[in-house]
Amino acid sequence: MAQQPAIEGRAWIYGLFAVLVLVSRPAFSGQGFKVTAGLANNPAIHFLDIGEGSAVWLEDGSGNNILIDTGNPVSGNRVSEILKWAGVKDIDTLIITHPHPDHMGGVFHILPHFHVHHLYDNGQPIPSIPGCDIYRWYAQVFRSNKNYKVLKRGGLLGWHGVSIKVLWPCGDGYSRNWNENSLVLKVMASGKDALLMGDATSKVEGKLLGMNPDILKADLLMVGHHGADDATSQAFPEAVDPKWAIIPVNKDNIRGYPASRVLKRLHDNGTEVYLLYVRGDCTWKFKDGGPQCSRGD
Repeated sequence: MAQQPAIEGRAWIYGLFAVLVLVSRPAFSGQGFKVTAGLANNPAIHFLDIGEGSAVWLEDGSGNNILIDTGNPVSGNRVSEILKWAGVKDIDTLIITHPHPDHMGGVFHILPHFHVHHLYDNGQPIPSIPGCDIYRWYAQVFRSNKNYKVLKRGGLLGWHGVSIKVLWPCGDGYSRNWNENSLVLKVMASGKDALLMGDATSKVEGKLLGMNPDILKADLLMVGHHGADDATSQAFPEAVDPKWAIIPVNKDNIRGYPASRVLKRLHDNGTEVYLLYVRGDCTWKFKDGGPQCSRGD
C-alpha cells in the first residue's frame, strides 16, 4: 500500500485535474442518458458511453451504487456528472479492474465529489517512480485510502440481491503485461449473469477455460480489451454463450478497436453486439430482457 500522502499533496493533485476538467469538459445536460436510478428490487447495470475507456455503474435495487472503472482523466468527468445528475451521493464500492489511465483516470473526478465506502483494484504493482506520473498519483489518491483492498480470484462481494464473483487474477504473481492482470468479474442478480472481462486477453481466457468453463456462462458479456484482436478467442464466445455483448469503445479508435475478427466471432455465435459509440449509454435491468440504449443502430 502506498504511503499516506500529505493533505496538501493530495489537494494539489485534485486541483490539477480540476483545471483539466474546466478546460476540457463538455456541458452535461443529461440528454441521451436513460436514468433508472432507484429501481426497487430491480438491479440494473449501466454501461456508460465515455469514449476511450470503460465505466460501468451497477445499482443493486435497494440504493447501493457500485462503480467499476471510471473512464480516462478527461471522460471521467462525464461519469461523475451522470451520477450527480441521477442523485447519487454515496458510492458503496469503487472497483478499478487495472490501473491503466482509460480505466482508472476518472478517479480524480470521482473521489473529490462522492463518499466512497470501499475501494478495490487488482493490486497491480506500480513502481515508486513510474514512467508516467499518473500512475504515482493514482497510487497516492486511491491506494492510500484506509478502505482500499486488493481483489483476487475467489473473492466475493455482495449487496442486496446482487453479488460479484472475482474470477481473475489468480495467485500472487503478476504478468509484465498489465492487461493480463485485469480483474475479471461476474455480476450475478435475479438469476442472470453479466461477465465483465476488463482488459483481459485471450491468454487469460485460456486459463479460465482450463479451470472451469462452466463458471464463464453469462447472459451478457462485456468484451475484453475493447474488442481488440488479442482477446475474445474463437473458443471464448462459445463457452460464455452470451445473448448480448457490450464493447466499450470510441469511434475511430486510434488502435483500430474493435477488430473485425472479434465482431465476426460474436455474430457467428448468435450474440447481439452493442458498440457504445454507436448505441450510447446502455442499461441492462436484470429482470427486463435485453439492454436498452440511448441511441439506435
